[in-house]
Amino acid sequence: MIRLSCLSLSFQNQFRAGKMDLPKFITAARALGFDGVDLHMQHLKGFDRIYLKQLRRMLLDNGMSVPSFPVSTEFGLYPDRIGAEIEKCRVGMETGLFLGAPLARLFVGSTPKDGNPEEAFNRGVDALRRCAEIGAEIGMVAALQNHSGLTSTGDDMLRFHKAVNHPNFALVLDTGHFTGRSGPNGPKREGHTFTNYYRSLEQVAPLAPFVRVKSYEPDAQGSEAHIDYKRVFEILHGVHYNGFCSMVYEGKEDELTAIPRAAKFLRKMVRGD
Repeated sequence: MIRLSCLSLSFQNQFRAGKMDLPKFITAARALGFDGVDLHMQHLKGFDRIYLKQLRRMLLDNGMSVPSFPVSTEFGLYPDRIGAEIEKCRVGMETGLFLGAPLARLFVGSTPKDGNPEEAFNRGVDALRRCAEIGAEIGMVAALQNHSGLTSTGDDMLRFHKAVNHPNFALVLDTGHFTGRSGPNGPKREGHTFTNYYRSLEQVAPLAPFVRVKSYEPDAQGSEAHIDYKRVFEILHGVHYNGFCSMVYEGKEDELTAIPRAAKFLRKMVRGD
């Protein structure tokens, strides 16, 4: 059974304005009918156990699962920072595990300007494998999300999966960040169309234990203008996907009006209505 969660970054303007924190986000997500919440690492007030235990109890009291713990890593651009990025991943994994998440969502990043793509790829492979090894010791899966840069196509993602070659490594499918899709955000590549986009989804879906579903411009019914979610969920159902789909809103409309519509629409997609 596919379930629907929400990433705290969906309310990033509310967080920036000081109108929302993680406890308020958890109660808001419950009120909107989500089955789980993804608590982004940047929204934590700290890593002390007293605070984390309060969050964990609140999650329990609200019946909320934590399907992933997002850690925004960058292994491609800055070779001298890889050690610090891996340490960030370790802290994120330990924190996410304490909160009940089964996997840590990671990024690999991009090639430096005028840099060598193969060197950036190899750095990313080595760093991701080290994160997978750390996660294996902790008990947390290291999962790479496609997020433009070095992971702009399904072929890119499959190449990382093959090269990292670790049983504790997985892929996260992001519906917004493959080439070929029109609309805001996401990578662009000359000649790529929706044919390339949906092929990438089809390539990664069989390997993904977790999915991000993006919303940019929901219409009056909450349907996304730049993604055919009926087709996306046909792909997921076709591979018998049985995990969480985490909604992420990245539009310009007020979050408090856009997210309820988008959530209602995506819930229908999850149910197959």
